[in-house]
Amino acid sequence: MNKTASKIPNHIREKLSLKISPEHWLEKARRLRKSSNYLFIEYEKEQGEYIDKFERDPNISVASPDDDVVVLLLGFGIENLLKGLFVAAAGQPLGRIQKLKSLKIPGGPHELEPIADEIGKLLKIAFSDEERRLLQALETYIRWRGRYPSATDIENIIPIDDNGFFKNIILYYPNDHFDVISLFDKLEHHLEEAIIRGGS
Repeated sequence: MNKTASKIPNHIREKLSLKISPEHWLEKARRLRKSSNYLFIEYEKEQGEYIDKFERDPNISVASPDDDVVVLLLGFGIENLLKGLFVAAAGQPLGRIQKLKSLKIPGGPHELEPIADEIGKLLKIAFSDEERRLLQALETYIRWRGRYPSATDIENIIPIDDNGFFKNIILYYPNDHFDVISLFDKLEHHLEEAIIRGGS
């Protein structure tokens, strides 16, 4: 197939723009959280049934329920909140935006810590060591743990930070799950405030 055949015609391209306002990022984050909540209800039901079975027979061969997709959706929600905060702090570029790269969001695909670092500086939002540990784990869920049976290569199974230390890669139910929800709530609140400030 000819590469130019898949391109959007110029007369249409000139009218298109990506949805990149802080409001768009907030709306998508909330939808992801809502979907995660629906799945979480089912996960907790399965978890309760598993615990009952395990208490009756510790030798059961049934695997414990998997919350990876629940965490994946929360992780995507937090990624949207961080990107919305970055756009709110850095300002939206003028004109039509046709590539996300033009926003110059820090870090690589699905990296959360670099965005958190930048919005921390721009908006004076402090992230605790515990919140950074959660962000590290969420990156793993977003990149592969919540989507695939395995990472794309062994280097991604246990990523290493710039200082040569292993990053956190797993979240434990129930405490970490509720800590992630608290982080979501914190970022959602900051983004709501940033949107209000930007509109006044």
